[in-house]
Amino acid sequence: MKKRGSVLLAIGAFLLANLKWIASILKFSKFGSTLLSMIISLGAYAMFYGWKFAVALVYLIFVHEMGHLVAAKRKGIATSPAIFIPFAGALISMKDHPRDAGTEAYLAYGGPLAGLISFLPALPLYWYTQDPFWALVIYLGALLNLFNLMPISPLDGGRIVSVLSTKIWLVGLIGLGAMLFFSPGPLMVFIFVIGLITWWSRLREGYQHQVLHYEKEKLRDFLQEIVQWPSLESSWDKRMHLQEEAARYAELPPNKGFLIPFLQDDKRFARDRERLDKVYVNRLVDLFRQWEREPVHFIDSDPNRPAPSSVLLEGEQVARQRLEEVEEQMHRLTTYYVAPASTKWKVLIAYLALAGVLSVFFVYSQQILHR
Repeated sequence: MKKRGSVLLAIGAFLLANLKWIASILKFSKFGSTLLSMIISLGAYAMFYGWKFAVALVYLIFVHEMGHLVAAKRKGIATSPAIFIPFAGALISMKDHPRDAGTEAYLAYGGPLAGLISFLPALPLYWYTQDPFWALVIYLGALLNLFNLMPISPLDGGRIVSVLSTKIWLVGLIGLGAMLFFSPGPLMVFIFVIGLITWWSRLREGYQHQVLHYEKEKLRDFLQEIVQWPSLESSWDKRMHLQEEAARYAELPPNKGFLIPFLQDDKRFARDRERLDKVYVNRLVDLFRQWEREPVHFIDSDPNRPAPSSVLLEGEQVARQRLEEVEEQMHRLTTYYVAPASTKWKVLIAYLALAGVLSVFFVYSQQILHR
């Protein structure tokens, strides 16, 4: 134990002494963050479990993440490099959103598939050497990737089965909840909480679509309103009308109290309508004030040719940008999880086949480890 501690201290002293030199090398490497986080994870695992175990675990996680990266590249989706997190695995983030759940399933499937391939070389090595270490590599590889196939978002399995039905997430949550009851752990608790939030968000997408649709109508009214301002004979009436509307919403009592989802969605939607009405009337008031204070410019100094208002053009641009965002969100909510039957069958067969093969290797590795 003292010898291992001395070695780790020596390595730490070397890294600290050469930190600037190492950082300068990693800075110019596309995968510098991957290498640095990998080294940190390797050291963290080695402190508790030894170097052989640490190298095997980091290798298995690395190949798993590379499977995701290769799948993303094949689909033309940009991602960040893999980042290792000690005692939590590794992750990559997508810079672009997949166009549908089928594409996301493809990206998710790449990880466990590569994970299966990663530990296959340990089979002949074990058969030839009978070294329990290679049996441990098989066990770890099967366990990690089999766990990742649990049908819970954000695990790979949850992203895969979303093509079939997101209702399966609830089954996965129940299964993970049972595992937590018998063997609690911080990582599993974290996954359970994230999975619960994701499942609930999916369950509430219908209501979210309803709110977005109302905001879309408010944005259209907003654009129609500001287009009419340059043709106003007098801004006084419009200013007073907008100020009265804003004052009326300001005098409304704040909404308090918890509303039960689904059972009291009508009251909840009334609150959201009121909130959006208040937001957009205040935006109109602010924009109108800016427009009134804006100096009038003329094209070629011709008093009969006033130049378009830069304030109104900017306000219109911001509103149209938000309108595009709202329409995109509505489109994703209604089409993202839609897939043809042929795609669903392919995903189901591929998912069950991979889970079955990993299960066989998991059972086999347990048997040879207990010999």
